[in-house]
Amino acid sequence: MKKGNITSFKLNPKRPPKTDWRAFDAMSDEGRHRAAASDADARPATAAQLARARRVPSVRALRQKLNLTQEQFAARFHLPLGTVRDWEQGAHRPDKAAQVLLTVIARDPDAVERALKRQNSL
Repeated sequence: MKKGNITSFKLNPKRPPKTDWRAFDAMSDEGRHRAAASDADARPATAAQLARARRVPSVRALRQKLNLTQEQFAARFHLPLGTVRDWEQGAHRPDKAAQVLLTVIARDPDAVERALKRQNSL
């Protein structure tokens, strides 16, 4: 389907497009970099863009840093256990609000715990 200068199409998940991995594997690192840089729709991030990027803490790394099991982490921060599992397994990504919560937990987990206890006492 084409509207003006925009072309859109739907991929069939049962029949994804084929990729010639042999050609990719045969490329040098420099050749791969040149190919990536020449793709106007997917240019690699610059060093400045990467420096400005905000990174969401890895849920598993954060949980392990706090020395908590999935169950303990979920209970301590009032999160559904299934959600924590989904985040760790990559089945779902934390939404923006959850990303903020995880960032605050990474910086000061005790403050989050105190705030949640205060909220429950209201």
